[in-house]
Amino acid sequence: MDQLRKRAARKPAPEADTAASSGPNGRHSICMVSDFFYPNMGGVESHIYQLSQCLIEKGHKVVIATHAYGERKGVRYLTNGLKVYYLPLQVMYNQSTATTCFHSLPLLRCVFVREGITVVHAHSSFSAMAHDALFHAKTMGLNTVFTDHSLFGFADMSSVLTNKLLTVSLCDTNHIVCVSYTSKENTVLRATLNPEIVSVIPNAVDPTDFTPDPSQRQGDRITIVVISRLVYRKGIDLLGGIIPELCLKHPDLHFLIGGEGPKRIVLEEVREKYQLHDRVRLLGALEHRDVRGVLVQGHIFLNTSLTEAFCMAIVEGASCGLQVVSTRVGGIPEVLPEDLISLCEPNVRSLCAGLESVIAGLRSGAYPSPTAIHARVRHLYTWRNVAERTEKVYDRVAGEEVLPLDRRLLRLREHCGPVAGSIFAFLAVVNFLFLLLLQWLFPDQVMDMAVDASGPRGLWGPPKRDTMSAEEAAAPATKAE
Repeated sequence: MDQLRKRAARKPAPEADTAASSGPNGRHSICMVSDFFYPNMGGVESHIYQLSQCLIEKGHKVVIATHAYGERKGVRYLTNGLKVYYLPLQVMYNQSTATTCFHSLPLLRCVFVREGITVVHAHSSFSAMAHDALFHAKTMGLNTVFTDHSLFGFADMSSVLTNKLLTVSLCDTNHIVCVSYTSKENTVLRATLNPEIVSVIPNAVDPTDFTPDPSQRQGDRITIVVISRLVYRKGIDLLGGIIPELCLKHPDLHFLIGGEGPKRIVLEEVREKYQLHDRVRLLGALEHRDVRGVLVQGHIFLNTSLTEAFCMAIVEGASCGLQVVSTRVGGIPEVLPEDLISLCEPNVRSLCAGLESVIAGLRSGAYPSPTAIHARVRHLYTWRNVAERTEKVYDRVAGEEVLPLDRRLLRLREHCGPVAGSIFAFLAVVNFLFLLLLQWLFPDQVMDMAVDASGPRGLWGPPKRDTMSAEEAAAPATKAE
């Protein structure tokens, strides 16, 4: 113990490392938290990775905390020194961890303290780990931001329970980000939020990853591409009704379907029943790097989702020069200009009519070339623009007060009702006492500060102290971790 005290006396407190960088327009230390990250594939995973890379490019420190994926455990480094903590937390369902509000506190506290985190940015309502991180960050007095990527209903039991959890998580969160105005309206109603603390920042795509290549198209056929998780929410039952009807009317029509899920059996049964093995190809799960190679083979991109907050897939399809046909649900009507997308009602008849109209337009040459479509789409949504807008959110929350425990308990009871509010107020007190115990057993001052490897040039070296000279601060770091 004496050695620990001497060590703490020699070492500056973690707060001193980030005090100068946590103010508005300064360098933020951000921890992105979600159950969903690579090697899992999806829109949330891509959003977190691309946003983190752009924030690192702008000079901020970014680390990611997620749960372990199989043998992928511990600390891993990605491009530009992006550090990912794969924490040993038990997965309960659909890549989401089990939550007790307490078992993750020692691990997340270690990450927040060692990395000198000033802003905790949680992602996805489906992620239990994201809700845990918001709960713990508020207990530790850190600023919090939450991004909601999904739309929810209000009637079924699953939505009711999720909405109540979201109400508790967001009632004292500094700022909330939604990916569309429809998503904002949905989140404000579900969590009874003040709309002034909710911003709309859309998703984006990297236009250099999704460029057209008309030479990959088959000249003797029209190909409809579908890339989606094969689940009910993505409207795969609708797709099963569309395929036989259109293939009967158009002998030169082919379907190219990428993705995996429990509804794959529906498509296999349709293909078997109508003997469409040579016209309907099921590609299975795709790596992100392979998506563009599938898209450029098509003429039409079809999205049959029953609910979507934004839908990055239709932007990727349009960026590759495809005509887009989609259901008119959620935030999809906000995503693309009217002349680049045909919107249909979520039923087989409307989608078939929309597809036949686009097929006729392709045969008559009524649409612009894939290169012209790409030239328009490439400037609509960029990750650098998303990062700039997110940076303004961080600047805003950096100057805001984190509620102390007494006011936080009062806010929970007022905002969440006397029953749920009292339950979660009790959990907040227990969480605070658990934090005090951890701070007594393992004081912040004796925890090693992590090496900061992130940056445009991937510099490896310890965080620069305020006591460094100007020459030392300007010299490149050469130490390896």
